[in-house]
Amino acid sequence: MNTQPTVDGPLTPESPFAAVSRRAARRAAARRASTRRHTARDHKDDLEGRIVEYLKAHPRSTTGDLAKGLNADRGMVAAGLSHIVRAGDVAKG
Repeated sequence: MNTQPTVDGPLTPESPFAAVSRRAARRAAARRASTRRHTARDHKDDLEGRIVEYLKAHPRSTTGDLAKGLNADRGMVAAGLSHIVRAGDVAKG
């Protein structure tokens, strides 16, 4: 079993056992969180693009039809569809 080395006396900045500054710890945590968000964005499904493609093939589809056809949550499809309509890419009708 490995034992942890001990320090006899006060910690100095040169000491390998010196505590990490609070600012450095916050910055490291923020960097890790930023990387996680970036990775999540990369893996995020392009639902709005899929909606547009589905509507090209099935022009008179309802939100429920879209949700079933895309195997997606109806609420997410409705939100994506409203974004597309507001952007003017698709007209309601």
